[in-house]
Amino acid sequence: MTDNHAPDAVTSERLPKNAGFQVPDEAVRRLAEAVARLANDPDYFIQALTEMLLAMEPTSFDELPENEVRFLMESGAFTAETWASTSEGKGSPQLRMTEGWLVDILATMSLDDVRGFLGWEEERIGVAVAHGHLYAVEISGSLRFPTWQFNVGSPAKLLPGLTEIIELVMSRWHWRSVAGFMATPQSDLVAKGRQTPVAWLRDGGDIKVIIDIVEAADWT
Repeated sequence: MTDNHAPDAVTSERLPKNAGFQVPDEAVRRLAEAVARLANDPDYFIQALTEMLLAMEPTSFDELPENEVRFLMESGAFTAETWASTSEGKGSPQLRMTEGWLVDILATMSLDDVRGFLGWEEERIGVAVAHGHLYAVEISGSLRFPTWQFNVGSPAKLLPGLTEIIELVMSRWHWRSVAGFMATPQSDLVAKGRQTPVAWLRDGGDIKVIIDIVEAADWT
């Protein structure tokens, strides 16, 4: 994304009345350059980021309800240690939530990316999503596909046991919580050290062990 595609400076007229500041053009330009460097679909990325930020409410950590705190930890945005550090005034909840969102959305693929990676037509992808053979979420009006479900080392290029995983987590967790779980080493998944669910399945591990972990979480 070049400078002439960067949005105009955000003035105080476009912000809440209590914002009390103006975002400089240089800051907007640097943001645009960073997005262009990191995202494979910069226009979509900046639109989704803007919508996410606009949906946020100004808040402090002591105002967050318990269920939102639990979600932030389950999604991987915080550990107990980083939560304690940040809630003591060493950061803002909005900044940390944005950081977690950025990590998660960068770990997704667009429909075009998935079509190229799998070599499938769009119709086939839609059927796979509808039947629970691919995991897709809608973010800012576009389908996005979390990357944990893909496996370049497999003939099908999909994570072994993917259909069972989708059925297991679809009605239980938000997609970001799923992403956090799939990327987090689990004490019950031990081969050469603790493994993430993704590594466990890619190495041929029994999916029943992962099912047991998720079902046990229902009671905690």
